[in-house]
Amino acid sequence: MNATDYLNRSALYRKLVYGPYREFAGVYAAKMSNEGLGRQCTWRSLSLFRDLMDWHVGNGHAPQ
Repeated sequence: MNATDYLNRSALYRKLVYGPYREFAGVYAAKMSNEGLGRQCTWRSLSLFRDLMDWHVGNGHAPQ
């Protein structure tokens, strides 16, 4: 399973795309798809992205 297949089924990706980080998540997902990453790598990358964005907002910064 490649990144595109995973993103089409991923609940985590849907949460990111419909949340406050939608623009960033879309660009990041496109980059992962273009690079042809596998499912595990894509999942881990999205998890790290989510954690980083949560930390960023938790420190008082708004998504820009």
